[in-house]
Amino acid sequence: MEQPLLLAAPDGPGGGIRLCPRGLEVLRALSAPLHVVAALGPPGGGSAFLMNQLAGRGCGFPDSPGLWMLRSPHPKWPDRELLLLHAGGFLGGEEPEDGAGLWLFMLQLLLGSVLVYGSGDGGGDAQEQLELLTHAQEVPRHLRLLEEEDEEDEDHLLRFVLPPFVWSLCSTALAPEDEDALEAEDHKLEPALSSPPGPVALCVLTLFPEQKLFRVADSNAKGLTQLCTHLLGCNPKTEPGGAQVGGAYLAALAERVVDAVQEGAVLRIGRLCKEAKEMAQQETGDEWPKDTNFSQDDTFLRNNDTSDTIPRHDDIPLASTFPWHDDTDGDTTLQPEDPTWVEAPSSHPLSPMPAPLCLVRNNDSNKLSLEPEALAVLRGITQPVVVVAIAGPYRTGKSFLMNRLAERRTGFPLGPTVRAETKGIWMWCLPHPRRHGVALVLLDTEGLGDPKKGDNSNDAWIFTLALLFSSTLVYNSMGTIDQQALDQLRLVTELTNHIRVRVEDEDPAVEFSRIFPSFVWTVRDFTLQLREGERPLTEDEYLEDALRFKPGNGRKVQERNEMRRCLRDFFIHRKLFVMERPTADANLARLEEVQEDELQPRFRQQAEAFCQHIWEKAPVKELPGGRQVTGTMLASLAEKYVAAIVKGEVPCVESTVTALARAENTVAVAAAVAEYRKGMEQDLVLPTDSRATLVDAHQHWERRAVTLFLSRAFADNERTYQCQLMRDLEAAKEEFCLRNEEASEQRCQAVLRELWQDVEHRLQSGDYAAPGGAQLFQDDLCRMLEQYQWWPEKGVKADAVLEVFLRDREPLAQALHATDARLVMMERQREAAAAEERAAREAEVACLKEQQRSLEEHCRQLEQRLLEEQRLRLKEQDRMLEHRLKEHRALMEEGHKRDADAMQLQIERLREEKNSIKKRSWISSAVGLLGSVASLFLPGVAGKVVGVVSNMVQSIL
Repeated sequence: MEQPLLLAAPDGPGGGIRLCPRGLEVLRALSAPLHVVAALGPPGGGSAFLMNQLAGRGCGFPDSPGLWMLRSPHPKWPDRELLLLHAGGFLGGEEPEDGAGLWLFMLQLLLGSVLVYGSGDGGGDAQEQLELLTHAQEVPRHLRLLEEEDEEDEDHLLRFVLPPFVWSLCSTALAPEDEDALEAEDHKLEPALSSPPGPVALCVLTLFPEQKLFRVADSNAKGLTQLCTHLLGCNPKTEPGGAQVGGAYLAALAERVVDAVQEGAVLRIGRLCKEAKEMAQQETGDEWPKDTNFSQDDTFLRNNDTSDTIPRHDDIPLASTFPWHDDTDGDTTLQPEDPTWVEAPSSHPLSPMPAPLCLVRNNDSNKLSLEPEALAVLRGITQPVVVVAIAGPYRTGKSFLMNRLAERRTGFPLGPTVRAETKGIWMWCLPHPRRHGVALVLLDTEGLGDPKKGDNSNDAWIFTLALLFSSTLVYNSMGTIDQQALDQLRLVTELTNHIRVRVEDEDPAVEFSRIFPSFVWTVRDFTLQLREGERPLTEDEYLEDALRFKPGNGRKVQERNEMRRCLRDFFIHRKLFVMERPTADANLARLEEVQEDELQPRFRQQAEAFCQHIWEKAPVKELPGGRQVTGTMLASLAEKYVAAIVKGEVPCVESTVTALARAENTVAVAAAVAEYRKGMEQDLVLPTDSRATLVDAHQHWERRAVTLFLSRAFADNERTYQCQLMRDLEAAKEEFCLRNEEASEQRCQAVLRELWQDVEHRLQSGDYAAPGGAQLFQDDLCRMLEQYQWWPEKGVKADAVLEVFLRDREPLAQALHATDARLVMMERQREAAAAEERAAREAEVACLKEQQRSLEEHCRQLEQRLLEEQRLRLKEQDRMLEHRLKEHRALMEEGHKRDADAMQLQIERLREEKNSIKKRSWISSAVGLLGSVASLFLPGVAGKVVGVVSNMVQSIL
């Protein structure tokens, strides 16, 4: 990317911002770790100029409105990316309250690992220029960390997610005393502000975890160099969990921020970052990196350079080539500085610094100041530190001895002349050669008694700082332990004027012995035999013999005995090493070049004994109460001690430790809560089957969090911070409980929606709009509820959601019951009518059958009667016919022919009648007549009379 690209434009919907596809595409391609410097400021404030300087170019960033992006390799870590974000077109206090400029500012806050505000001094009160950053006042209103609103806790928590704040103040001239004062305060913003601070300044001090001020004057390039060095040494961008992130995460986060702005929603950082993390994971297809401990792997240069060249970073002039864009491996590496970084120490070994750095600078006017680069290195060391400081007269070989402790031939510079080589206090941080998880910090101090300095008080402060910083103090002298050597330690008797252990004065001997380091005296170029008469002496016996009080009451004797008493009282643990001259005189001027086999065997043996003692016996630096000191804590102690000395005050150990405890305990609370949240997120799959599952996880991670807190907290005698931890953990637990309930509700609602689909379909198809539909509905509902009860992973709100579900559908059930009741009543009425009709039909049929039976009975009996009559009539006819035939024979016999013929006619009639009676037609006529008559009063059988009669006639015939 040779020219800046536009990442976000201020022409989004509704006066918001719009992301540019090309910028997003380039951003997504960037890999972690990614150092993101975000800058803004009014025109002429120098923010664009600063970004160009960081990019190693003379120009490039425009002042056009929008968020401009430029990628370049990091000048100190070639394997890392440096991403520069500049907001052009900043109008300051003239911008609308909720305009696009505000959202660009919010986007910079969330994307940047450090935020720079560049302004001029306005030709008057420079603080008025800071007050133009009115967007800072809107941060609490638009940025929230948690889901629920909690104003009291939110502002405290925002400090742990917002980036450090740096004010780059461009001025035409800068008085030397102002520059010195700013450096003495380690460029902290608060001391430079007028009292009381303005509303914007107050917001900056409240919201941001760190606030720095760098003044950049046209006449002095040092300020710009210091500013660029500080910015390039800041931490890489991480997500709230502590993992380093790349461009895919930042692009996803930018998209989520813009979406939230367009929706008019509050920017909830926790939710946005979680969604961005998920989007980045889906996009890259990679597992999210575990939390990385940047300071453990990259606190120092990875290059274990054993070169003889030792870079020294004094005042570097700003040339046309940019000194921080040097590609050489031997350049000084800066450790990112982040006071809110709370990652627990890693067991991985530290990478050694290739060369020492100046920790405390002693300028030409003997004014002390701390070097930000060295402080940054210290802040990155979260492991306990063994701090070995060496002090003693100048030109006695202190640096040579410290190089041997570092197991290097070169490192701390050795001078071949009588000029003192070391100025101030120089630091070399290395992995401890014998103890895993411990760092070894070597401090080489400026030689005492340099005649060219002419300031004994400056020697006293250098010696005082060496005492306060170290866990083992090595005092290096030449020759023997004689009175002259002891007199050179007169600074010990003055320590009560330079150190206070407690705010209230107590016995200094007792108090000093509790906080002072172990004391190792090395006597160089020692030529005497360790004997007392015929009895051989050990080195320690030689030391103790030298510290015995001398008899006498004279002033000189008393003064010298006082010095001995101070050494014995202040330093409980004492050790002596004597060493012969290391090599021939001709080689002393080139000790850095002398090979190991050129050194005297006896010296090598003695030096090896000294190094082994330091490596094996030198303790870890501890605070009163036994709290082990890490590099981060040592950096804070150094800041406070040097600040007190610069102000002309006497450093007070108790006050310093109390202040450090407040800061460390605050970070310890944050670290413990972060550990708790991280563990809960890992272990819990929401929703949990029961609240007990969540409580078990809470109890486990609460124990872990409390253990972590107690391992890092100290001097919490009132248990203020532990109580704060209890409150924060309880709040975090309630948050997880709420999230668990919400997840359970969503899960249960989704299950019920799925199960309800079949019932809904039957409702729409009208299956329940029939008699018995309510019961059918109840049966289906019972089956659905049975399925719901067996459905897994519903969570703690299963019963409550079901209750609401059933309550919401109670009106439907009631309506179905009412409809079913009406339909049942109508069905019953229809059935009753049908039953009546059926009974009537059955009664009618029965009546017809009875009438038919009655008719048949009448016809049958009539038939029998007529047949009987027929028989009787035929019998009567036969009798009469027989009588007439007898009469006819008689008349014929008697000769009455005419009478006989008349009789014959009667016989013929009788025969015809008989034949007529035999034909039964008269019977059928009688039956037919009966049917006709019956049809008159039995209408139900009217249609069946013919059939009945016909059947009977057929039977008669």
